[in-house]
This record gives sequence, structure tokens and C-alpha cells, in this order.
Amino acid sequence: MTVVQRRELDRDRIREIGKREEAGYRARSRRSAELHARAREALPLGVASSFQTYDPYPLFMTDARGSRIWDADGNEYIDFDMAFGVLAAGHSHPLLAEALQQRVANGTCYTFPTEDGIALAEEIKARFTADLVRFCNSGTEATMDALRVARGFTAREKVIKFEGGYHGHHDDLLISIQPPREAMGPVEQPASVPATAGMPRSRLAETVVAPFNEPDILAGILEANRGEIAAIIVEPVQFNIGVVPPTPGFLERLRELADEHGAVLIFDEVKTGVVLAHGGATEYFGVQPDMVCLAKSIGGGIPIGAFAGREEVMRAIEAVPQRDAPGVGIEQSSLAGGATRVAHLGTFNGNPLSMTAGLVTLTRILTRDAYPKLNALADRLTAGCQEVIDEFELPAYAINVGPKGAVMFTPARVTNYRDFIGLDGELWEASFFYLANRGVLLPPGADDQWTLSVQHTDDEIERHVAVFRDFVSEVAG
Repeated sequence: MTVVQRRELDRDRIREIGKREEAGYRARSRRSAELHARAREALPLGVASSFQTYDPYPLFMTDARGSRIWDADGNEYIDFDMAFGVLAAGHSHPLLAEALQQRVANGTCYTFPTEDGIALAEEIKARFTADLVRFCNSGTEATMDALRVARGFTAREKVIKFEGGYHGHHDDLLISIQPPREAMGPVEQPASVPATAGMPRSRLAETVVAPFNEPDILAGILEANRGEIAAIIVEPVQFNIGVVPPTPGFLERLRELADEHGAVLIFDEVKTGVVLAHGGATEYFGVQPDMVCLAKSIGGGIPIGAFAGREEVMRAIEAVPQRDAPGVGIEQSSLAGGATRVAHLGTFNGNPLSMTAGLVTLTRILTRDAYPKLNALADRLTAGCQEVIDEFELPAYAINVGPKGAVMFTPARVTNYRDFIGLDGELWEASFFYLANRGVLLPPGADDQWTLSVQHTDDEIERHVAVFRDFVSEVAG
């Protein structure tokens, strides 16, 4: 972990700026405040997903086009949130809007398969070097279903996930998302900490936690659970704690350890898939998992999920393998009481609206030639922010992996969750309100990152950097 020496900031100044900017936020978003008060009477926290809430209240949006979004008070923003990374295609891309109008006119749900579904599966197979694909409706469903397939394939119950990683809101993986320091346990054997009330204790026993970017510790954890691990699931880049890429060789070592222990290696590419590269993190880092989970940007803004993988694993949906090779199938799957196949179900799976959206997004918008521009814009934004940070000696650094990036408000490079909990929350909060009040909208959380779309422009990157410079110059005094 590299620490860069930076100036000591005036904490009173940061708090004063934060209070002033929050007051400005309230003054320019009174309609959102009214809508939130109304929503609190109909929705817990006043939102449809707990991710959408933040203090003092979230902005309520009415319109979005390209790289811009408008709130209920008519304020316009350059959108760098892009729906938590859903919109690498941007808002309402003209090609997608036209295709969806035609699709809506001809039916949005059949519960019968469509040719677009075949074509989309073929596109995903080609991008991720996968043999078979199944569709679902969200990232949560994709990781949930992938774990079931891995358990059916291996006839094992335990899974390994990494501390600080988020893989959706099902009980198997809503564990050690951002655990409090006092509950984490030793780094060599992290505790499995529930991230929610209502979690059955049995889920904790089946989910083993390991630190990210610590392959030697992972090897020891696997050895301690030899013959019990069905799957290792990982975000190739941890995007639940800002932007934390894998250290050199980490993903390659995961591949080796999964093979050694007969575990299914699952890449959760819900955030990285078709964003970091044409073939996602699988292509970007050159490491092939057994299964990959997809959602968000593959649908251009329409709800969709998918999981794909090598044929031997995916065929467990047709019939559980009956082999005696160590770690890859033990007679019938005892997990399902002798069931001969893994269930994968869903009324909306492969619905015509999602299939059309996915096919148009991947074959006509996020084509291979879109990525050089996306990466160039992201590199320019990161470099611009880093130049500002260096000029004013801010205790922070800018980082991106492909079109996703962040300013990490800490002088120390973050390599895992235990580094991340040292981020300066007051500085982040002041920056969020400062930029939002000047029309630059970032995700409302220090643990998230910006996402660029094919519809962002050079001028918008320059605007982001200029507003960030004004903020930092004021903070630095």
C-alpha cells in the first residue's frame, strides 16, 4: 500500500463548505424534497431500493437524454452516475429508442422464446468465450442462479466471496459487504458478517470470506475448507469500494487455485461486463472464468441479467453430472435431495423487450470500435483530476479501469476493503454536493464510481475537471 505525502486539510473548512453546499442543494431541489416527503408515506425510506437513498434526500428525476439528466426542479446535470453503471450506452440512445418503440408495439412479454434471444446469447458467447448462456432479470438473479448451478455441478455447499465485494441482495452473498471494523475478524480468517437483518444463520456458515488481493491467504482458506468449496465468486475489479483493481497476478492465481480445489470460478461482471472492454474484464485481464454473471449495461437501460459459462458446468441445468473426479460431482447432487438437474426459472427470463434491448445495445452501440473513445475519455478525466490533486496536494488519488473511475479520498492506494475504510467521508460528501450544485452529477456514495458512456463528450470531461478544480482550490485554501 503506497502512501503519498499530502497537506493537512483544515477540517473546519471542509465542514463549512459541506454545510454551505448542502444548503445550496436544498435550495435548488425543493420539488425533490416535496416528492421525497410524499414518498415516505408510501415507500420505506421514500425510495424503491435502499441504494437510492441518501441524506438529506435524493434527487427525483424526470428526463434524461444522451449524457444529460434533469431533476424535478428542472436542474440539468451532466450525468456521470449513469444509473450505477447501467448506461454505458448513455440515456435513450436513438438506435435503442427506435428499436424499443417497435418492440413495445409488438408485445413485451410472451413467455415463449424469441429469435432475438438466440442472437443475444450468441453475441454473449462470442464476447466472453462461453459455451452456453441463460437469461434472467438482474445482477442479483445472475449471481444467485450461478451459485446454484455451481453447487449442483460440484455437489458442494460452501462458496467463497471477497470482503467488500457486492454481488446482489440474496442471502448467500449479502455478507461482509462493508462490515464494521470491530466485526471483521483477523485478515487471515475474515468473519462472515451479515449485511442485513433477516439473514438466516445457515447462510453465514456456507459463505466463507477472504480478503481481496491476498492470494496466499486465499490459498490457506481453501486448504482449511478442502473438498467443501463449490465456487469462488469475485468482482474482477472491486467496484463496491470505489475502484480497486486486482494486483498483478491475482486473478491468474484465482484461476489456478480454483482448478486445484475443483471449485467453479465465477466472475461477477455485472459492473465490468461490456464496459471495461468488448469482452468485459474477462478480455481486459485475459483470465477465463468457468462462469460469468452479467447485467446492467448489457441491456442499455432495460432490466436484464445473464450468466454464461463452459458447457460442462452449464449443462447442470439439464442434468447434474455424475462423476467421481475429485471436486467435480459426487454421484447425484445431495443438495437437492437426489434431484437430477438444477432449476433455473423465471417468467420474465428472456422476455422480448430485454432481448431486443440487449441485442441492439451489444451489436449496434457497444461495438468493438466504441471502446477506444470510451477509454480515452476516461483516461482524460482521471488524468485531469489527478493533475488537480497533485497541484493542491490533496490527500486523494484518481483512478480508472476502462470507462469506470473515481477520486479516492485517501492518500493511500486501496487494495482491499480494509484499506477503503480509511477514506475521508467528509471530503467526499462536500465534493458531491459542490459538483451537483454546479451541474456535475456523481454517484451519491463514496463507495461508488463514475461511468462514462458513448454519448459523453470531451467538453463534458473538461467541465467535470474544471468544477473539481474549483472545489479542491477552495478546500485547500
